[in-house]
Amino acid sequence: MNEEMLKVSRVCYQCGECTGACPMRRVSKFSPRSFVYNLLAASDSDKEEPVSFNTGEQSQWNCLICDNCYIICPQDVDFPALILNLRIEGEEGPKAKAKEDILAHRIFSEIATFMTHFDKGVPTDFKGETDEESEYGYFPGCLDYLDLFMDVGVNYHEIGDYAVKLLNEIGIKPRIISLKCCGHDVLYQGNYNIFEQLAAYNTEKIKKLGIKKLVVSCAEGFLTFKKYYKLVGVEVIHISQLLSEQMEFADAEKARNRAITVTYHDPCAMKRFQLYDAPRDAIKKSGVKYVELTHSKDNALCCGVSGMMNCNDMSKALRAFRLGEVKERKVDVLITTCPKCLSHLSCLKHESEYNFEIADLAVFLGRLLDSASEHTV
Repeated sequence: MNEEMLKVSRVCYQCGECTGACPMRRVSKFSPRSFVYNLLAASDSDKEEPVSFNTGEQSQWNCLICDNCYIICPQDVDFPALILNLRIEGEEGPKAKAKEDILAHRIFSEIATFMTHFDKGVPTDFKGETDEESEYGYFPGCLDYLDLFMDVGVNYHEIGDYAVKLLNEIGIKPRIISLKCCGHDVLYQGNYNIFEQLAAYNTEKIKKLGIKKLVVSCAEGFLTFKKYYKLVGVEVIHISQLLSEQMEFADAEKARNRAITVTYHDPCAMKRFQLYDAPRDAIKKSGVKYVELTHSKDNALCCGVSGMMNCNDMSKALRAFRLGEVKERKVDVLITTCPKCLSHLSCLKHESEYNFEIADLAVFLGRLLDSASEHTV
């Protein structure tokens, strides 16, 4: 029995709170409680052959690692950590990884793997004022790769353009740093070997550059750098934290913006550190009318695709449920801070009839500033 399983066996008392909070339970028979029970029963069995949890509705690959179960658990059982451990050290042996047939977008994993062979990071050709001596380093993430391979009507590059514009607006001229992929997806796919290589390169480069404040606009980048990296003397900041504290809109701008009704989708990657208020506060500062979704913050629903895996009927059902909640609120714009949520929700929006826009936080606020400038010309 490995360390994570040992922790679970000591404290889990099968109350079922985790299953009640699990988004996957809405669309399948996946149950964290049953998974733990079966796993512990198998580990205590006298059978020589291990029980496989790689297939079927109770597969370890069906978990979204959304943190809902961890947040609600009265015993602080870290079920997401258990799932991640199984993916990395699973029944198939150390360094096991997701089978290709369950990866929805293999190309991004291949790009991450490709990066480990060359001393070059992501593209950083973004507009705005920069300062190579700044203690702030802005990492745009894999935006340009998303532009190449995700045809869902989203301009990902402008997320980086507007992120730099907004940082300039609050007096920050960052260094735009060309790190390699943060490794979020390959980690969640169980490919720890590739993740280690990416993390080692990025950690060393951040240290050499002397970056003290690492700013990201991607929720998954925020989670990965803050939770899974060992950055010494470096503060990992999501751009919404800076904008909520320092961004200001003039009264005239706020008055114009009141005609816009918006809501916010919490990415799963924000839940581990409960980064809920900052993006909402940044939105509200603009003066728009803000409404909350039925499922939000700790109880927010996943977009259905975690680690670029399992883009199937179950994940589509979760997206449909989520966009249905948005439609009920009669909003003009759904805002999020995760390029992947933006991708998957936009994908379904184009297949169905939804009369609201879906936008990244930086793009939404940046466009409001552009509109304000046009009115003052």
